[in-house]
Amino acid sequence: MTNLLSGIRANSQSPGGVYRSLNDPRLFEPTPLRDSLDEALTTYVSSDSRPRRDAPTLSDFTRRVHGYEILNQYVVGGQWRALALASESSIIETFADDQRTLLKYWVYRILALTQMGASEVADRELGRLEQVSGLKKWPFELRVLRAQVPGLAYGMWIKSVDRLCALLRGCRRQADQNQRVFRLSLMLLKCVVEMQDSSLATQILDQVTIEDDPLVLSAAARMYLQLGGIPAAERLFVRVEGMVAKDDKLTLMNRALYAVAAGKWETAREMFARVHGECPEHLAAGNNLALCDLYLGQPQAMLNGLQALMGEAPAAAGTSEELVFNYCTGLDLHYDGAKLRDAKAKKLVEVATWAGDGFHTSSFKLT
Repeated sequence: MTNLLSGIRANSQSPGGVYRSLNDPRLFEPTPLRDSLDEALTTYVSSDSRPRRDAPTLSDFTRRVHGYEILNQYVVGGQWRALALASESSIIETFADDQRTLLKYWVYRILALTQMGASEVADRELGRLEQVSGLKKWPFELRVLRAQVPGLAYGMWIKSVDRLCALLRGCRRQADQNQRVFRLSLMLLKCVVEMQDSSLATQILDQVTIEDDPLVLSAAARMYLQLGGIPAAERLFVRVEGMVAKDDKLTLMNRALYAVAAGKWETAREMFARVHGECPEHLAAGNNLALCDLYLGQPQAMLNGLQALMGEAPAAAGTSEELVFNYCTGLDLHYDGAKLRDAKAKKLVEVATWAGDGFHTSSFKLT
């Protein structure tokens, strides 16, 4: 560290440990630049077969402000390491009194850290942000990220639930906040999946289902199915069918998932096939169609279906962690030894060719 930078960092805190501004360099921790996909490629794929992937460096982004258009391009491309570095540089180089702009850049910074799997770093930086003197109200998007971080970083899903519920109560008090209520409700449902506490999960689901939105109700019903609450799920599915057409994709998917819960795999497969046939880009339908093949005793059909789905949309289906996990599960059931290793290495190369940063390599089931 140079003497100048050392002096800046040493003098950037006011008495009592409160940071003076939102562009204080001491708010930041070093950005993690290691990517698990790169490490997996190094371990399992020969050097001449590895796809070329962008590897950002600190020198590429320092000492300048990056426009929103560039930052949004990083978001679309899943270039979370680049976004983290670019947003940090933009924050440091923005005037301290421009809080509105600085907070926008902070949204990009925290989003990047969470998406690249560095949620603990995000939590510590958010903790420092709370100590910035004279900081006005945080923007909604930053508060949402703050709510999600405890669960993502430490598995403290109940703390995330508390924070999301506080935001949800605030949005419900305002007449024009329907979209935010919808988003927060879905986030709560995702927390329910992680909590593995059926009693508390049921309480949260009961709160979410006061919403009169067919997407929220369908998501809640599907959670009930996972918890074994088939009667409660059925009641919500019936409510949904009173809101949307019976041949709507949402209704068909609900019926198919209900059939899965009832063990009626042939019926479920027919419905998933219908949705997938009408809407080939519907990843959930294609994925569940393949799973039905597996449970009907056709693992090769499952593999063929998933490979076709991922091959037709390599940047979307091909980089879906859930689809990759299911595909590799099928490989485990169908192959062993060198053939299994080669098949997984081939899939690793295909994913790495299209995936951005932060892909969870546990989906490959390599160990």
